Amino acid sequence: MTTTNIPALLADEGEPQVAFDLLAAAGWTLHSVPTDNSQMVAPGGQARLVFQPESAEYANTDVLWKVQAVTFAPGRDQEILAVPAKPRAWTATFTSEVPVELIGAFLERLVAPEGVDRGPAVPPAETGTAAAA
Repeated sequence: MTTTNIPALLADEGEPQVAFDLLAAAGWTLHSVPTDNSQMVAPGGQARLVFQPESAEYANTDVLWKVQAVTFAPGRDQEILAVPAKPRAWTATFTSEVPVELIGAFLERLVAPEGVDRGPAVPPAETGTAAAA
């Protein structure tokens, strides 16, 4: 078997199964057949990947992939509210021209177990040279 490496910026859309396999390995559940409008849902249901080649949205906007997440702010107030507070939500969309390998890189980071580090930035190490006075 011959392998050809193509620069990501020159790649075409590729095979959707790449994205589905990545999320399946992270425990996401597939709903529907990957060749039709499909979605995969994260464990806990707080995020989903939508692949929509047969949708009106794709026909009108060229948005082929959509990743959506909904989370609620943690804390005591959330637990005691009769009506849940407004969720934090975001959506990332990708057109049909985006290579699935780049979508896969986005998804790999999304499901990374270590999460996102929002700690303070560490300044670069001093170079050891003093500025002239």
